[in-house]
Amino acid sequence: MKNKIENSSWMELEAGCPQHFKTEGKLHFDQAMIDEHRLASLSFISDYERLVYMKPLPTEGHRYLTMGLILRGNDLEEINYKVAFYNEQSECIGVFAQDVSLEVEMHFKRVCVTYPILEKACFARVGWEFKGLITGMSCFHPCVYFQ
Repeated sequence: MKNKIENSSWMELEAGCPQHFKTEGKLHFDQAMIDEHRLASLSFISDYERLVYMKPLPTEGHRYLTMGLILRGNDLEEINYKVAFYNEQSECIGVFAQDVSLEVEMHFKRVCVTYPILEKACFARVGWEFKGLITGMSCFHPCVYFQ
C-alpha cells in the first residue's frame, strides 16, 4: 500500500508549516528527525490545535480509508482522528471522528484508525485534532491508505 499523503515527512515547509498542511499555529515542527521524517511537538493546558491535510483524497474504487500518525506522549486528554467525505458536488456527506488518546504511550508507535468510505463519496479530507490537556506529545509521518 502506498501512503496517499504528499510531504508526509514534513520536509517542505511554508511559513513554518509543512506544505499541504494547515494548523492553528501551536504545533511546533522541530528540526529533530527520525528516519528522515521531521518531528512535531505540542504541549498546552486546556487549548485546541489541529493538523489538517489540505489536499482532497479521491475515494473512488475504495471501501476503507485508514489514517494514522506515529505518536508518543503523556497526559493526553483528547486526540481525534477525523475524516470528512464529500460527494460529486463537493458537499459534505459525513464526518467521522475517533479519540485515540488512550492508545498513545510514552514510546513512539503508529496509531491508526480505519473508516468505511461512504457510498456516494468522491473524495475525503483528513485531519487530527488535539484538545484539552496535552502535557507533552510528539508525532511524525502522517499516513492515509485505501483498501
